[in-house]
Amino acid sequence: MNDRAKAILDFWFDDMVVEKRFKRDDNFDQLIRDKFKDDHEKATLNEYDDWQDEPLSTLALVILLDQFSRNLYRDDKKAFEFDHKARLIVNDAVYNGYLDQMDEYQRFFMLLPYIHSEEVIDHDRAYKLLDNYLSNHPNYNEIKKFWKDHTAAIKRFHRYPHRNKVMGRKSTPDELKFLESPNSSW
Repeated sequence: MNDRAKAILDFWFDDMVVEKRFKRDDNFDQLIRDKFKDDHEKATLNEYDDWQDEPLSTLALVILLDQFSRNLYRDDKKAFEFDHKARLIVNDAVYNGYLDQMDEYQRFFMLLPYIHSEEVIDHDRAYKLLDNYLSNHPNYNEIKKFWKDHTAAIKRFHRYPHRNKVMGRKSTPDELKFLESPNSSW
């Protein structure tokens, strides 16, 4: 694995980062910007596509495109611009058996682009892989509920209503009512 991929994984899986991954934290976003914005740019320009030749560098690439995009471009539609590429990379990784060479924590982040998708078929893929690859994860039940809640929103609205504003989409009355409920804006 190359030094940049290792730096990304060392950072993302550091114990101090765990608590910040899924919370809005401007300082954390800035830290990612300072450390990895150049890497993200190179990944979006296909300069890191050769990282797909081995499992852990593939994971680093997925984290760049899927997770770091959300930190770098929070409240901007660019946060979701590379979701499709991340999913294509995950598809290849699954096909190549890369999940078999990862631990449960790594697998979770490799599969997360499927749940970030607004396509039901991607959620179906995630569910098929959930029991096979994450059943030993210490937070398995929470992950399953988290994924179920996300999938319910996609099946109901065919998109994530909490993204409507940033994506420039008009919300329906039903979506607005949904957004008033707890845990509707992941």
